[in-house]
Amino acid sequence: MKMERLDQSDMHGSIGSIPDQMEAAWEAMAGRTFPDACRNVNHVVLSGMGGSALGAHLIQDVFCDRLRVPVTVVSDYAAPSWINERTLIVLSSYSGGTEEVMAMAEHGLSRGIPMIALTTGGDLEAFAGRHGLPAVVFGSELNTCGQPRIGLGYAVTYLLAMFRQLGFVELAETEVTSALMLLRETNPVYTAPGEENPAHELASATRGKSILIMASEHLTGNAHILANQWNENAKNLAVWFAIPELNHHLLEGMTHPAEHRDGLAAVLIQSGLYDSRNRRRHEITRTLLEKQGIACSVVTPRGETALEQACDLLLLGTYASFYQAIMNDVDPSPIPWVDQFKRLMASRDGKV
Repeated sequence: MKMERLDQSDMHGSIGSIPDQMEAAWEAMAGRTFPDACRNVNHVVLSGMGGSALGAHLIQDVFCDRLRVPVTVVSDYAAPSWINERTLIVLSSYSGGTEEVMAMAEHGLSRGIPMIALTTGGDLEAFAGRHGLPAVVFGSELNTCGQPRIGLGYAVTYLLAMFRQLGFVELAETEVTSALMLLRETNPVYTAPGEENPAHELASATRGKSILIMASEHLTGNAHILANQWNENAKNLAVWFAIPELNHHLLEGMTHPAEHRDGLAAVLIQSGLYDSRNRRRHEITRTLLEKQGIACSVVTPRGETALEQACDLLLLGTYASFYQAIMNDVDPSPIPWVDQFKRLMASRDGKV
């Protein structure tokens, strides 16, 4: 079968393990404590790149009305000037070797800023050990394909449980177990390719197109995640935008070049939990995009709460990007252009 032939690292199986990743991470964090210096802060900075930062993007938006402290994601070498001893830096690197995160670690150490490491090991675990930093070091047994972007069950849940333990967000255990129950129900639906599978249907509807992903409110972080997954897994261009912000510029950008419109597909992520004005904005945006000849798909995640909907969309979107890879006739796991870039960065002259 084509899927088994192309999926050499069994990414499909790893995606199916995302609910198990979440459950394992939640259980592993039960009773975990952190120093008071990490708790008594007025800002959190998550230092991470790519898949290692995606959990923070989801949590920022799902819990924006419940987080006790603001959370800023920094995906760069340099730290903002306002970081001080009342800031907690979470150093997030799945591999433990991300150079931007290690640069932030050195900066935080030089300034005496409280830090927590979140990693599977590598240089980051060693750094935390040398300097006595609290570290959440986890195994990746439930992500057998080895790609950090498919360890999202770990990324979201370890960070969310950490924030709960630190008192940054009030979260009942029943909220997490309800989200897990929903994923246990939907996972079998998304696992089997076919017309009854919304993830496979989404991949089919956007096949051969560059994808514009649009979301609002608690699902904006999911749009960011979905774009990353589509780029890396499907090797297919995808970008994301937030409604209502995009309504102030993007629709005009669809005008030219007119011949490119056939190559675009919009994915609008709708939710009954949105503000009624944003729900109307989604409907009008779709109408105007279709008037401009741009194909549109509407995705409405399952779930009664913001967390449930975000988790369902996380799973559905990751499967959809996987199915798109198979339709594009590529193995979803290898990232040859990213790997080549890293090799060039590591070389002296940066020449190909």
